Amino acid sequence: MYRLTTLAAVLAAAFALFFAATATPPPRPANAPPRDFSAGRAMADITAMAPAPHPVGSAADARVRDYLIARMTALGLAPQVQRDESHRSEAFGGADYLEGAEVENVIGVLPGRDHALPALVLMAHRDSVPGSPGAADDVTGVACALEIVRAIETRGPPQRDVIVAITDGEESGLLGANAFFGDNPLAARVGFVINLEARGGGGRAAMFETGADNGAAIDLFARTAMRPASTSLSVFVYKLLPNDTDFTIAKARGLAGLNFAFIGRQFDYHSPSSTVAALDKGAVQHMGDEVLGVADALARAPQLPARTPDKVYADLLGLTVIAYPAWGGWIALAIAGGLVLLGAWRARRAGELRAVDLVKGAACTLLILMLAAAVLTATRYLTGAGFGFMAQRPLLARFPAFEIAMALSGLGALLLSAALAAGGQSRLAGVWCGLLLAALVPAAALQATAPTIAFVVVWPLIAAGLLSALTADGARGGAVWAAGALILVIATAWLGVLLHLLMEGLDAPQVPAAIVWLLALGLWPLAWPSGDRAQRFGPPVLVLAGALTLAIFLKMTSPWTPDRPEAAEPLYVVNPDAGRAWRADQVGPGAWSRTWLGDRGVRPRAIRLPGLGRPIAAVPAPLVAAPGPSITLARTADGEVTLRAQPAGGATILRVDIFCDTLLMDSRVNGRPDALAAPGQWTHVVWQAVPEGFVLSFRPVGPGKLTLRWAQYLPGWPAGATPLPSMPKTTMDWDQAPATVVTGSRTLGI
Repeated sequence: MYRLTTLAAVLAAAFALFFAATATPPPRPANAPPRDFSAGRAMADITAMAPAPHPVGSAADARVRDYLIARMTALGLAPQVQRDESHRSEAFGGADYLEGAEVENVIGVLPGRDHALPALVLMAHRDSVPGSPGAADDVTGVACALEIVRAIETRGPPQRDVIVAITDGEESGLLGANAFFGDNPLAARVGFVINLEARGGGGRAAMFETGADNGAAIDLFARTAMRPASTSLSVFVYKLLPNDTDFTIAKARGLAGLNFAFIGRQFDYHSPSSTVAALDKGAVQHMGDEVLGVADALARAPQLPARTPDKVYADLLGLTVIAYPAWGGWIALAIAGGLVLLGAWRARRAGELRAVDLVKGAACTLLILMLAAAVLTATRYLTGAGFGFMAQRPLLARFPAFEIAMALSGLGALLLSAALAAGGQSRLAGVWCGLLLAALVPAAALQATAPTIAFVVVWPLIAAGLLSALTADGARGGAVWAAGALILVIATAWLGVLLHLLMEGLDAPQVPAAIVWLLALGLWPLAWPSGDRAQRFGPPVLVLAGALTLAIFLKMTSPWTPDRPEAAEPLYVVNPDAGRAWRADQVGPGAWSRTWLGDRGVRPRAIRLPGLGRPIAAVPAPLVAAPGPSITLARTADGEVTLRAQPAGGATILRVDIFCDTLLMDSRVNGRPDALAAPGQWTHVVWQAVPEGFVLSFRPVGPGKLTLRWAQYLPGWPAGATPLPSMPKTTMDWDQAPATVVTGSRTLGI
């Protein structure tokens, strides 16, 4: 029983350390010293810019633009507006996506002593998604950039120019950044980029992405960060994800830089609930503190960080950053191996090491991983929430409770693995040594193939190896106990932070199983049971029962409250050519949507409508009048084909899907070259904030058929339709809602 008691104490102490490490700092007031970053001062800008949604091209977006011009003028940045019709294409999932809009970047410069030096850019985007005030994403980034450049100016003239680039149209395809780095003369002077973003409403601001060859940049970040939150694991993982920020454009052009964002409180991401009142002011303070330190150092440095090989790095519970070259990972691995072998030698000398136990310990690696993955996946499914951002919103509404359920599942899997391994005549020291020796294999494999992430296994293995070396021969002295407890608490808290980041960033329940295995390396002696079968299996069964009960509770109870309302996106979809119409909910249907979708006794079903992409829940509705887009096709004598697509007046978005069975050459969009998808693949064109629409020209290679599908969004419910019922406080409009969508399709010969 003393082992379980000690385990509980270690976990409690580790949680306290974890909580302290992940907490945001108290926001400084508006009267803080001028040299410091003040969340209070930044909040004044956030309050002014985020009272309402301000998507690209909207009147609200123009008001934010004007506010920024006034603020940057007051800061002495001599702002200028870069107006550009920007478009950008990207291949994804077997299709091409072409997005365009008219953007207005607001750009100012804090002059440095030497204008010939490469400039530093502080970059954030001012536009929000439709329907969200965007207090976090990314008005916080904009306000932080303004407050940071003010603090830099207060400290004296910088060595180099500091460009403040507030982009537009990021949410529409990184269009503002594309225009800045592609067309603005200032872009040629940029030497380093710091981007400020948000994917949620709070939490510590993590430096999660760098440019290539980041070694010297990481050294600078490590020297200047106050309460760092960053690991080279995030850089590695982010490369594998289909996520983008404005920094993507800078990085593609070979620029060095650092990308910062906070990702806590993801319920508020792209949500109407992303308000000034809901914003974590401590997250604003942490963002400002972390970026100000590195930005001020860069602005005053005689030289920017040189390009040196990527480093292995991670923060230690927000206290400091440990960084070393990739080859240093071999030294760390050698230390881990030496400690594990020392522990095995001491266990053997004490007569506690048998070959059969070593084999069983090695096999426990697979046991822990498979059992943890199964239990974590079962817990996730028992919550009843689907996968994907919108489907998992019931969990995001009560994320701490879900995180506790998953943590209990992981702990239960660890305890159950130890209970299964303890059967027969197994000896703890031998099984533990086998578990640690087996961990050296994946550690070495990662060091050889992906050295910047090998630390995730090597560091916990060093801690577990040190603990093994201290205690494998049965030593139980007070000093040994205190040292072992300290090692376990620090290692467990550090892995807890990593687990928390994985839970926030990835909705993949199998992935945390790896963290459970890493926790087992150190906690195995305390998880090892004693006594009869009931005493062995009682604790894990109780812990797992608690986890599964909490998961079922999350499924059986409603998460929706006035502070965490359910999303609804009511659309009235009209297809004039087909003479049909539908009422639909693009994100549901939830409880409120079902009241008006099914009020005629017709059950909503998922159908695919032209231009709307994925299937949506819809029911037939009376046809109403709504203006559609003008889409025409013309041919010239020399074989060029021109497609003109112009939205109706007042439309916010026009989407045209294009499919052709022959190759299209020399394609241009509004006169600019832009390749279309290969034959047999779709090109999805999404155009915003350009009343004239777009003109697509190309030359087909031989005869073929061109299939078009379109969807045009008009704000508001159509006047001739049955009005929507009143919305309860536990439901909120999402994205474009409510909107009228005019769709259609056509197949033409070319």
